[in-house]
Formats: sequence, structure tokens, C-alpha cells
Amino acid sequence: MKKYIAIFALIFSFSSCEDYLEEKTVNTLTQDFYKSADGLESLVKGSYQILRFKPDYNQGHYLFGACSDVEVFIWSLADRIAMGTYAIDAWGPAATGTRMTPNVSSLIGSTSGGVSEGVYPEVSRCNIFLENYAALDAATQTKLAARKGEILFLRSYSYYLITNVVGDAPLILQSFKGIPDNFSFPKASLETIYKQIIGDLRKAVDVLPATSSELGRITKPAAAHFLAKLYLHRAQAANWAGADTHLKMLYKGNVSTDLDSAKFYSTMVIDQMKGNTAYAGLEPDFATLWKNATGDYTRDKSKEIILSAQYEPTQTYNGRYGNTLVHLYNSNHTSLRACTPRTLDYGRPYATAGPSDWGLDMYTDRANDSRYYKTFLTDYIATDAKEAGGKPWDAASVYYFNQKLKPATDANAVVGTVSKIKYQKRSIVYIENSKDQPLDSLWVVSQPYIMMVRWMVGSPNGSGYFTKSGGKITGFKPDAAIDPANPVVTNISGRKLMYRISGDKGEAFGLDRGLAVSQWYVGPKKWLDINRGKGTDVNGAGAIDFPVFRLAETYLIRAEVLGRQGNFVGAIADMNVLRKRAAFHSGEKRTDALVTLEPAVITGKLSIPAGEKVAPYTVATDSYAKIAIDGTEWQSGTPKAKMENYPPTVSSEFDRFIHFVYNEKAREFIFEMTSWEDLHNAGILYDRVYYRDNMGAPATSTGTIDFPFPLDQISTGNIGARGIGKGQFQKYHTFKAWPLSFLELLTDENGSPMAAEAKAAYQNPGY
Repeated sequence: MKKYIAIFALIFSFSSCEDYLEEKTVNTLTQDFYKSADGLESLVKGSYQILRFKPDYNQGHYLFGACSDVEVFIWSLADRIAMGTYAIDAWGPAATGTRMTPNVSSLIGSTSGGVSEGVYPEVSRCNIFLENYAALDAATQTKLAARKGEILFLRSYSYYLITNVVGDAPLILQSFKGIPDNFSFPKASLETIYKQIIGDLRKAVDVLPATSSELGRITKPAAAHFLAKLYLHRAQAANWAGADTHLKMLYKGNVSTDLDSAKFYSTMVIDQMKGNTAYAGLEPDFATLWKNATGDYTRDKSKEIILSAQYEPTQTYNGRYGNTLVHLYNSNHTSLRACTPRTLDYGRPYATAGPSDWGLDMYTDRANDSRYYKTFLTDYIATDAKEAGGKPWDAASVYYFNQKLKPATDANAVVGTVSKIKYQKRSIVYIENSKDQPLDSLWVVSQPYIMMVRWMVGSPNGSGYFTKSGGKITGFKPDAAIDPANPVVTNISGRKLMYRISGDKGEAFGLDRGLAVSQWYVGPKKWLDINRGKGTDVNGAGAIDFPVFRLAETYLIRAEVLGRQGNFVGAIADMNVLRKRAAFHSGEKRTDALVTLEPAVITGKLSIPAGEKVAPYTVATDSYAKIAIDGTEWQSGTPKAKMENYPPTVSSEFDRFIHFVYNEKAREFIFEMTSWEDLHNAGILYDRVYYRDNMGAPATSTGTIDFPFPLDQISTGNIGARGIGKGQFQKYHTFKAWPLSFLELLTDENGSPMAAEAKAAYQNPGY
């Protein structure tokens, strides 16, 4: 189905795996090969590997896929505790091992397993192409003009990655023949770098084709989308030349036409692609973007995807690891008594990162915005036919189940050692409810599966649920037999309020309660790949492509630009393109968990028509009208504005609009490794982490008025839900440190080691 190119060697060896690439064997490889048209074609193909930096192993994931207000490290390993709390031993320039700084080294450039990767090896490849291309005759240059556009894009993308992470960086625009005379690489300012890459991308847009028959090739829409994003970033920081240090470091120049340019290039993309589907170019069903079926890679060809990093099923040309996102977000379902062992269905439970509480709460209307249940893996099915080690019934759950929950056609449950969880039936379900709508704990533990609930309450007055005689249950105490049709407790007076208590063995899970129980959380299903490892290896790498740019982002870029220009009507229209797609459409089916277990739906806080609450929960009326954006979302004091959880430092309507755009980006793009860099460039990362990430925020933060950090009635000391931040996040963390190992390699122009004062000046503030 796909053809690939073999590994080449060029100063630093590199590999490639693009869908469009044809395998080519080169017996003898010298620098002269890259002076020919065939050699330059090969060089371009190999240079695409930089697009795989984010999804390839931990380095991209640690740098770009966590540490935002919605994507956080999950504490299954001590190193992730350190990184998720911004501890100095994880973020400092001398940190080693699996910590943040070594991953910065990988981004700068490294060689492993015969594969060189990172920004500066990539820049070297691009520079060699451009120098050799300039020496070609005019006819060959014309033939390879589009390839030059691809190289200009890839070099610009490389500089985009490194500047997002460390800010000012060396700008190298020529290749090196052999070892340099010295290692004097002074940093160029972001203003200089942005001027260069914006100029390069303008040239790329001019020479790239509008479309390509080769899946994965960089085209005009990809370059125009990227260019619009860069223009927006420069405009965002235009007034920060004299701001606080962490904002001043983001200053990229002040060009009065940047917003107009961002609008021009985003519109170029939208106008070309909006006719591709009935939803203005977007995939009609959000779930189709993440389709996960045996032998099916049609998701890779979605017309909404502007550019993607390519992978292939045999893993032969996938570099060191292939797409490892299929592992890194997965909760450890295997350690619950759920008869759901590790299989291809639910991924390798590597438990690296997941959503913060706000990353779940930001979906303000789960009943009508389909993205929550199409993004998160809330529901598991038992996959062990032997039902080995499943959670058994106990006396309390048996009594309530038999009295209140059991369907009339079912036999009574009995106390014993046999699993109550049955093969191919629901085994685990996660319910992320709000504090004002807790579930009754007896109802939770009496289900024939394991419920993992954020908020629930204990028995009335803490005195237990049952009357007993001779040690046996004889009935319910007054007001203790909650109606199974409405298990939400609206009056919690006298009941213990509990945060994240497992429905399996009753352990407190999540937060800082311990490594073993931190591995249980709602993970995404965007990266589930049942075809990984050729469909046989539960530990195998994924072969699904990684979308670098999607058209949905183009609409949000233009929406922000229009809002910054005062055209809120236009901004609302662009954002509603996403909302129209996000709605449940007629003929779709809501999940059983949403309709029957979501507390806000049970109580009617979230509205679903009565006729659509009957199995199989088929949607009759498109829900777009209920989630359409009308502008009140950023008007002070409105119900919709309260649900958006704006940081208290945000006081103006315009600033709330900007934050709303990034709330919407998070709802659409969570776990696609863009959230951190987008908040970073918008200059709003600090406030959002400080007020929304309980584990990263320092103890001075208690969250916001409408979404305070969790505080329950059972946590003690510094463990569990204590209502305060548990991290050490500071403003300087919006940039990473230059690794000490890198600084020690640098020299002055004469080749002498860089002096201590020069190293200190090179290092980013705070480190």
C-alpha cells in the first residue's frame, strides 16, 4: 500500500518514512550525490523526519505534550512527579536521566541508533540542499522549485520548535564541511529568527503546489497555515518589548501589518479547503479523525488534515520508535480488578500524561458538545474471557444491587469470589462530575462494573447505610436507600465529601497519593491504535500518522485575528464552524455512559430531549443550537462566562475573548501537542497553569472562584485534595533551560571554552 525510502547518511545519518516516498538504493554515497537532482530529491525526503519529533518517543511528548493547563504529567514515575511539579531537579540545566533538560538536548540535536534527529541536524540538511540547489542550472531549479519550498518549510519548522522551547537561539544559514573551526554559535533574537522564517515561508507559499497526489507532501496550504500562525505569534507579542522578563523574551518584532497578513494567509487556506466537505472543510464527525478499526488507516487521509507526520505499519521506516503517542497517554486499566488485561484494544498503559481537572471540565456541555465523549476513553469493556481476578460482590453491594439495581430478568447477585464483571460487558467507567453533583457511594460501588468517580459522598451522618441483625444486613437506614434513578446527592449535609475514591478497592487515586494509584485516570482515545505492532504486539509502536496541522486550527487562527481587529462577528462565525461539527448530529448515538451515568444529565443540568434518552440514545435533533457561540461567553458575569473559568487576572472583555479562543483550541486539540506552545506564544501560559493546574501551581494558588482546586473532607496533611497548589511553577518556567552539557561545548570565536560569565548570559533567566 505504501512505498518508502531507505536510510541515507549525511553528516549525521537520518531515516525517513513518508507515505509518498519511493524506496531507492544508493550503493555509494558521497557529498557529490547531493549535488544532483536525484540526490536533492532524496535529501528532501529524508528531511521530513523533523515532523516526527513530537510523536517519536518521550522527547517531543515531554517538551510539547504536557505542562499546559489541560495536559499534565501523570505520576506513575518519580521523574514525572518532578516534571509535573516544576521541581528544580527536573527542570534545571544540569538535570540528567528522564527529566526535562535531556529532552531539550534531543531537540537541539542527537544521534541514537544510527538516526540523527533534532533541530540542528535538520537545519544542516536543509542548508546543504539550498546551497546545492543554488548551483543547479535554471531548468533543474525550475524542476525542483517545489522541493525548495518544502526545505524552506522544514527549516522554518525546525526553528519554530527550538524557539518555542528556549527562545533566542543560534540561527545557522550555511552548512559545515567537516568539523567547524570553533563552536561559537551566538544566539539570534526571536525578532531576527522570525524575520528569517517568515520570509522563507512566503517564498515557500509562492512555489509550492496547491495540492499533491502524494500523501504527506508539504503543499501551499501547509505553508500558508504555518505562515498565518507565525504572523499571529509576532502580533501577539508586539507590545512586550518592555514587559516582564518572561513576556519580553517572546517579543518577535512589531510589524503593523501582521494581523492583516495572518488573515490573508489563513483565508487562503480556508478558501481552498472549505469546499472539501459539507462542514466547511472539516471532517463531518469529530470521531472520524480518530477512527480506530482493524486494518483501517483511512483517518490518515482525512481531508481536514493539512499536513501530517507519516508512519507505516511494518515499522521498517519509522525511525527508532514509531508513533509512541499510542502509549504515553494511556491509563493503567490493568491494575484494577476489571477483567481487562493489556490488549491492543486499550493500548499499552504507560501512564505518562493525561488531563488536568480543567482539561475535563472545559467541556461545559458534554450532553451536546460531542468532543468530550469522542476524545476521552471513559468506558472499558472486559476483554478476558476467563474473567480472572475480577472484582467480586460483597454483602453491601449485593444487597443494594438486588434491592434497587437488578433488572427483573436477572438472577440475584450473591456474595462470593466469582467476578461480578462479565466478559464483553462494561468493566470500568470514569465519571468526572462536579463537586456540587456528587454521587452516592453505595450506588457507585454496587454497579456490576468498576466506577471511578471524581466526587461522591458517604452515608447519611456517616453512620452507614444498613440496619443489621446478627451481622447480617436486614434493611436500609432512614434516607440511606437512594433512588437508583437519581443517585446524585443534592443535600450533602452530614455526609463525607470524597474526591477520587476508586470504586474497586476504595483507594484514593490521583493527585499526589502515590505512584501506584496515580495511574488511573481518564485518558484520550485519539491515539488508540489497534493496528500497532502489525496488530499482534500489545507493546508495539503505532503506525497512525500524526496531524501537524488541521483545518480546524486555521479557523481558530483567523478567529483570533478577527477578534484582535475588532471583528467579533467574524470571529464568532469562524469558531462556530467548529461548533457545528462538534454538535451531536441527527442519526448519531450518544453513549450509554453519557445518558445514564453523567450526573449533570441525570439531574437535568445538561439538557437532552426525553426521546433521545431511550436506548439506543439516537439523536433526533442536531444539538448545534445548544452549543453555538454567541459572544456572551466572554461577557463579564454571564453564566457562560463563569463556565469558561477565566483566571482572575483577566479583567477586560477583549482579554476574556483571547482566553476563550484558547479554551476552544484546547477543547478541539487537547493531546495533539499544540496546547503548550500556543499558550506560550500567546503569553497566557503562566496565568492558566497557576490557576488551573493543581499539581503544578504553587501553594499560593487555590484555583479560581468558580473552579477552585479540589478540597474534600477525607484528605489529611499534604496528601490528596487539600485545595491548594502542590507545585513550584514560576514565570521563568514558560521557557526551558539550555542544557549545561550544551553550554560546555560552546567556545568563543577563537575556539577557547566559553567563560562562566558568557555561559550565564547565554542561559535563560531563572536557571
